[in-house]
Amino acid sequence: MGRRVLILTVFVALVCVAQGLKCNYCKSINKAHPTCEETEERECTMGLNYCIKFTLHEPAYGEVRRCASRSECEAEEHPLVDRQCCAEDLCN
Repeated sequence: MGRRVLILTVFVALVCVAQGLKCNYCKSINKAHPTCEETEERECTMGLNYCIKFTLHEPAYGEVRRCASRSECEAEEHPLVDRQCCAEDLCN
């Protein structure tokens, strides 16, 4: 009985660890008002361990939400782009 409990515990732990980060993705962007108001939840693929939100300023207004790599989050930021990275589910 004790062995079964141990195997079940290890299995549950592996399943929990195997689940990837979940981030918001923009479903659609209205060109007249280019913000991401309607999002959908997506699981990030391997290597994309952050959620990111870009806000673009004039002349190219807009917003992007998606999964991102560490290098994207640590890259030098462009003066016309605000970038926010986080590493918790649906934090963007």
